[in-house]
Amino acid sequence: MTRAAAGELNRSERGMIADHLAVCSDCAQEYRILRRLKPSVTTQLGWPRRLIGGFSTSPPAYAFAAALLVVSLACAVWVVTLRRENAKMTARLEEQLSNRDQISQSLAETRRQLEEVMRRAEEQRKEVAEMRRSLDDLYQPQVNVPIADLELQDVRGGAGRGVSTVRAPAGANLFLLFLHVAGGPTFSDYALEISDAQGRRVWRARGLRRSQEDTFTVALQRRLFPAGQYRLSLYGLRAGRSESVGVYTLRVRYH
Repeated sequence: MTRAAAGELNRSERGMIADHLAVCSDCAQEYRILRRLKPSVTTQLGWPRRLIGGFSTSPPAYAFAAALLVVSLACAVWVVTLRRENAKMTARLEEQLSNRDQISQSLAETRRQLEEVMRRAEEQRKEVAEMRRSLDDLYQPQVNVPIADLELQDVRGGAGRGVSTVRAPAGANLFLLFLHVAGGPTFSDYALEISDAQGRRVWRARGLRRSQEDTFTVALQRRLFPAGQYRLSLYGLRAGRSESVGVYTLRVRYH
């Protein structure tokens, strides 16, 4: 079509083109565009013709060299195109590999978190089972419950009577304490605080009632008070204020 627009066809070729343009509107439109661009088309086609024409008058060896040059140029263009495509494919592959590594790391982290959650769930299940067993034991009647009478060690700075010891059998879940007070002021409410040997508070409660025999009764659970020494501080409550009544020292032993 370019040669036809440049007027470089022989009679038979012009007849073939004319017959085709009569039935093909697309080619007819292209032919009209090329006719308008005829000067530039002729200029663009000039240097290849001059190159080939120069070699066509030369010996066959020069013609072969010209053909080899054209093939070499085509191969060079093809190699450059392939390199560009390979670079694009390599970049896409590296991006996919990077995304895969990130996904693998995310999966590994998710798996670790899931294992941690399962481990904690198993620990909680064991704790719940242990608490249920403890509750079942508490619901059962308790026999041979140890009972201990505790005397104040000091009352407003007075001297005490030493450490009281509770010896509970291995199967005992509770032990009962009678806290004795002698004289002193009477309060409308009392509170008891129990600390371990390191001074850490283990338990505190208020609402203790003083009996007519000047005693307080407290039942302690073995699970909360393992073997060891404890300090029991008794307070009297009045008008929102707390006043120390005395201290008891208790040593718990299981056998």
